Amino acid sequence: MNKGEEILVKAISAALREVASGLESVLEAHLKATLNKGLEVAYENPKEFKDAVSKLFGEYSARLLEMVIINKLKGRLGEGEEISSLEELVEQIRKIYGE
Repeated sequence: MNKGEEILVKAISAALREVASGLESVLEAHLKATLNKGLEVAYENPKEFKDAVSKLFGEYSARLLEMVIINKLKGRLGEGEEISSLEELVEQIRKIYGE
């Protein structure tokens, strides 16, 4: 796992714990069952991750989780660029870490 991926996975875990305890294990199980991957899929393919989250929790809850994840990392990435989607967040992380 590279640095950017590790940072994003930790932020997702923290966001899930913040929203509701137990969500992390539910989402992990869903991702393993449907994509045969874990939270790292968010870094590898943000759209696929968002689609999986949406199928599990619904579109509104998926968007809420996406915003919580973005807010978790905004401070670490700096305030230079407005980030409004997981795809933009991953792109910014990749730029910062040269991945």
